[in-house]
Amino acid sequence: MIEVIKPYEFERLNNSDLIELEKTIGFSLPKNYLNFLKKTNGGTPQLNSLKVKLNNKEELWSVSYFFGVHRGEYWASIFWVLKALNNRIPKEFFPFANNGGGDYYVINLSTEKYGEISIWNHNTESKNNGLKYYKNIRFLYKSFDEFSNNLIKDDIEIEIKIIETDTDFIIE
Repeated sequence: MIEVIKPYEFERLNNSDLIELEKTIGFSLPKNYLNFLKKTNGGTPQLNSLKVKLNNKEELWSVSYFFGVHRGEYWASIFWVLKALNNRIPKEFFPFANNGGGDYYVINLSTEKYGEISIWNHNTESKNNGLKYYKNIRFLYKSFDEFSNNLIKDDIEIEIKIIETDTDFIIE
């Protein structure tokens, strides 16, 4: 199970909150994800990187925050995220976390691919209506548990040295 730094950072969760969420989105959420919400109601993960295999190469992707079911800070609330992504993301995809760079980890709630985890890339989203646009969604894992099992702690600190010249910045 995913551990977060401050469980219930904004408020505790009760069953009526989950019923309201599922009613709002029009889908039932996977049990393993609901159990995670009941235990934490979102938050900053202790394991902040995701091992992703692409083209037979392993990469580490950031996992910045798991959204909670509350009306607290907008950046941490699933209700705000759903409003912000309205008409930008297909309805069967539920955003549950972000990478800190504008992309969202999503759960597929369609009957055919129920529970699969993908990433929604904001850089290549549809310019018009994203409700039927899938080109910016990349499959990652078959379930929330598989996603969870691929989280690791990334303690690597990158030192960036910026050298200023007259009109340019050079990063070494």
